[in-house]
Amino acid sequence: MSKPCGQWEQMHPDELEAILRSAPIAYVPLGTFEHHGWHLPVCFDAIKAHALCLRMAERTGGAVLPAFFYGTGGGHIGYKWTIIVPEAQITPLIETTLDHLARCGFKVVVMFTGHYAGEQVAMVHRLAKEASRKHPRTRFIAISDPEVTTPLPGDTAGGDHAAKYETSIALALNPRWVRMDLLTAGRNPSQVTLPETPRKEGTQYDPVHPLYAVWGQDPRQHASREIGLKIVDEIVRRVAQMVEQALEGG
Repeated sequence: MSKPCGQWEQMHPDELEAILRSAPIAYVPLGTFEHHGWHLPVCFDAIKAHALCLRMAERTGGAVLPAFFYGTGGGHIGYKWTIIVPEAQITPLIETTLDHLARCGFKVVVMFTGHYAGEQVAMVHRLAKEASRKHPRTRFIAISDPEVTTPLPGDTAGGDHAAKYETSIALALNPRWVRMDLLTAGRNPSQVTLPETPRKEGTQYDPVHPLYAVWGQDPRQHASREIGLKIVDEIVRRVAQMVEQALEGG
């Protein structure tokens, strides 16, 4: 029999109480506002994390909070449509959220970040450790998708930026997010960049190139829904296992 789950913002107090009784798990999806190539939404990290957390909750039960869209760090600072926030401005909101979830009685809290710049990953791991010291009766898990993704044959890492991995994940979660037809050349640099936008060697820095802002293998050639389904299944399965072990006290 499946355990109750749902989206926090759509639930009534009695429904949340039911979750506390049978599946006291809270998922906190995090992302950022960041240019994800011409073919993916600029807030892809957050909506990806939210969609993955919903699938995790379907397996374990629990409540999924709305996506937290503000993130920190990464190589896209200065790109148009990217909003990167200093860590010091973000952490009080997350800390308060974690404190409240613990006080409400959640036994496991998962911070799942779809934005996996080194600064953000380090931040969520640190916040999880600090929250664990403050609330020893609650287990806090901090994780990002590449940390639970096995690199595909021939690859050295289980993640990228708007390339093979993330585009495949998007195709698996919601194909409507993906607009491969927008991966075209010839845009006007003065319109699609800002004065502070990085200018370096490489297609990811060339606003005229179809693969502008893309770090990794060309998604037009290497991404697919089939790959995405395998990646999504592994992410959801492995995080769900962590949650179930934490709930059992393991």
